[in-house]
Amino acid sequence: MYITASTYGGIDWHDSRTIHEQLKSNGSYNIEKDKIPEAIAEDIARNFPYVEDIREKVLEALSEKSCFRFAIKDVQTDSEGNVSYQDCRSCEVDGRIWFEMEAAFDGGKQTLTQEYAFGQVSYTTAYLAEDIPDSQLGYIVTEDFLAPSKGVPVVQRMYHDIFDGQDAAQGYAESLRLHGFQYPASIATFLVCNKEKVTHGEWYRLQKEAMELMEEKGQTHLDGSFHIFVRGHIENLRRLPGKEAI
Repeated sequence: MYITASTYGGIDWHDSRTIHEQLKSNGSYNIEKDKIPEAIAEDIARNFPYVEDIREKVLEALSEKSCFRFAIKDVQTDSEGNVSYQDCRSCEVDGRIWFEMEAAFDGGKQTLTQEYAFGQVSYTTAYLAEDIPDSQLGYIVTEDFLAPSKGVPVVQRMYHDIFDGQDAAQGYAESLRLHGFQYPASIATFLVCNKEKVTHGEWYRLQKEAMELMEEKGQTHLDGSFHIFVRGHIENLRRLPGKEAI
């Protein structure tokens, strides 16, 4: 089984963004089905090490399909690199204590919601597990533009076809040159995928067309013809002469 953690959120829909992350367990992306709860618990515990017995609480919530919430603390690091955690502010409304920063894990939905500034800013992480046959296992690397325009949480662009090998894909992800400051913030994302499903989708078809046109026109993703949105990029590339005419 392969687990993707997809996080969506922001101040409001204008600037909300989505970030995808591939989970590992004991150094492997291939996680045994009965180890999925432990992998999710470990991922959450890694981000909130100060919460007492958080691994056990996550495992219990997953088992019982229940929910629990906890306060998020401020992380502070001194000049010597020592880390400390400070309690956030809280208030009481209608008999309930509300924290300035708090999180809630829903074991039934396998989601973690984080809220900041007393709920004015929120992020929700969904853990999605997929069983991929070895014959269809592939590795995909994209440049993900985060909230490139109002109401668009992420745009994923691919400049290399699906990799068959993990090492080659990870090496490519580490060396991928991202676009500069004149573009919205972007990150290189490495994900495991089902090649059969991906290659039959519209997203892949358009990415493949853009890659083929870049090769035909002698362009790269860093040239002036680039457009964040793949359809616009394809139109720009179609207007360019081929290599032979340059």
